Amino acid sequence: MNRKNPPQPPSSGGTGGFGGDDALAWLAGRRPAIVPAFSAAPAPFNAGPVRERVRYAVLDLLRSTRSAERIAAAAAEMGATADQAWSDERPAVEARKQPGFACAAGCAWCCYQQVAVAPAEAIAIAKYVAATFSAAALALLKTRLAALDSGAHGLGPRGRARLKSPCAFLVDNACSIYPVRPLRCRGVYSRNAAHCRWAMETPDAVFDDRARHGKAGPYPVEPAAIADAALTGLAQAFEQAGLCWEALELTAALRVALDTPDLAERYAAGEAVFAGCELPPRGDDSAGLAKPPDSA
Repeated sequence: MNRKNPPQPPSSGGTGGFGGDDALAWLAGRRPAIVPAFSAAPAPFNAGPVRERVRYAVLDLLRSTRSAERIAAAAAEMGATADQAWSDERPAVEARKQPGFACAAGCAWCCYQQVAVAPAEAIAIAKYVAATFSAAALALLKTRLAALDSGAHGLGPRGRARLKSPCAFLVDNACSIYPVRPLRCRGVYSRNAAHCRWAMETPDAVFDDRARHGKAGPYPVEPAAIADAALTGLAQAFEQAGLCWEALELTAALRVALDTPDLAERYAAGEAVFAGCELPPRGDDSAGLAKPPDSA
């Protein structure tokens, strides 16, 4: 690669959104903390009601019992609330600038990044996998999770992006856990698939010029803000219920969840079942960063 003249990003094709650096950072939960748990993306509308609806609904679920079923139900409640809020907001956001969103089946350029999940999300995903995957598919998934985790464990967002390795749940360019995919994944939409491909293929260009690539780009802020607000409501409810709420790294968390018997019950009982699956320290974009082979 020519370091003096790196590839330039395609035109973002939109305003009122955030750029490549921001999108990469948001998936990994790297925005400055505004609330005790997940942080809020800026948006031209008030996402506070989403946070409060999730918080009170989850508190109601956890009030009588903290069973594995209630924890998975809490993740489902959060997802349903966020999906409905985005469904209400999407027509106006999509119509704000033409063309609309480029996201479509078979486009997976955003699936090569570090992704943060709440513990309840990890439990819900593991439950979905156990209920829907065949024995053969589960074995293949565990192999992919182990291989990816062995290379990505402990990396910051930049190090993970440099691997250019697809998510372990990506099969034939489609998300194999789409109905229960992490909320941070649901919160990323793009008006320009070429820009997403450029960001995936040239992560150093994204991370090295934050002033340029952190500015408004093809990613609208509304779905990100809705997802952030819902995650915050979930985290606040779990904190009030005395359960772990800190963000985990998707690959590491699901590798543990699928290999640990009774994990959900043990989590509900207060055991630190996800120890070692946490994201690197906030703001540490270079954790575990290896020197790229073409950096000479």
